Amino acid sequence: MIKKITYLLVFLLQFSGIILAIVLENLSSKKMGVARYLTYKKQEFESTLFTPFIVHLLMYLLIVGTIVCLALLLLKKGGGVVLFAALVNIIGIIFIRFEKELQAYHFFVLGILIVLVIQYVWIMYFYFRKRRSATK
Repeated sequence: MIKKITYLLVFLLQFSGIILAIVLENLSSKKMGVARYLTYKKQEFESTLFTPFIVHLLMYLLIVGTIVCLALLLLKKGGGVVLFAALVNIIGIIFIRFEKELQAYHFFVLGILIVLVIQYVWIMYFYFRKRRSATK
């Protein structure tokens, strides 16, 4: 029972950032205040968090993450958790490469990064849990 609740909470935590970005993107065409806020945040993010160097570094990290996840899938370690992380990595690469015209683009990227960090922690948890149980 506790395990199912933990899975549900992790799932909700992962997708809350992406749901927030979808809501902001939807409201940007309807509410002028949201559009102004997104324009301001776009300028702020592009000068701090999303400089061209950091975006290229992020692309390379996503590519390396995809390769590692696919290697773990080939070694049959992690199962669905690793597959989901690989899919999110690929979605992140596609999104960073092609979807820059969205108003809430930076929030989508941050949401994808939150999902990836949680997935990587989840993968390490399962990997070390299986490793610990194998040594007992």
